[in-house]
Amino acid sequence: MKLLHLLKTTLFILTISLLQSCNQITLDKQEAQTLIVKTLNLPQKFHEEANANSNDPWGAGGRFYTLEKAGFVAKNGNWIYGYKIYATEKGKPYVIGEGKDNTGNKTLKFKGFDIVFNEINGIAINKEQHTATIRFSLKADNISPIMRVLEKDIDGIKMGELVFRKFDTGWQLESNLNKSSVEMVMEIWKGKRR
Repeated sequence: MKLLHLLKTTLFILTISLLQSCNQITLDKQEAQTLIVKTLNLPQKFHEEANANSNDPWGAGGRFYTLEKAGFVAKNGNWIYGYKIYATEKGKPYVIGEGKDNTGNKTLKFKGFDIVFNEINGIAINKEQHTATIRFSLKADNISPIMRVLEKDIDGIKMGELVFRKFDTGWQLESNLNKSSVEMVMEIWKGKRR
């Protein structure tokens, strides 16, 4: 009788221990890195566009004038009939294509940079809510000379934070507000808070 009681008690303790170990929520740095890289689809390649449209001084038109001063692009023509833009010998190695802006003006597409994962800065687990908040950083890599001219602080590290929820099938982003991985990366890169 005592043996039966001892067996039942032991089985009960083992069952409780097993259930508690199943409810343990853990996430190491390597798993967190894998989640971030997969969720944000890293690395991501970005390009820059330039055109001679003076009506667009803050966008591609403004970038054209900056690149023109640096000797990467030039134009011929005039404001009445329009400008034809082209890459100089200095700029040709970085051209990846051509396009048109919303007014039909020719644009040149240049190699920009890649945004890549840098490191995990912290992981906070909330066991009651089955969530993990992951703080991480991103950096630019394969930076073209074009980007060095257009964006002076391109070498900076950008901090991000995402929250994941643990499901039976694994960790999933808690809410991305229907944003693409490119949109999420650009929010982090531009410093917008989530």
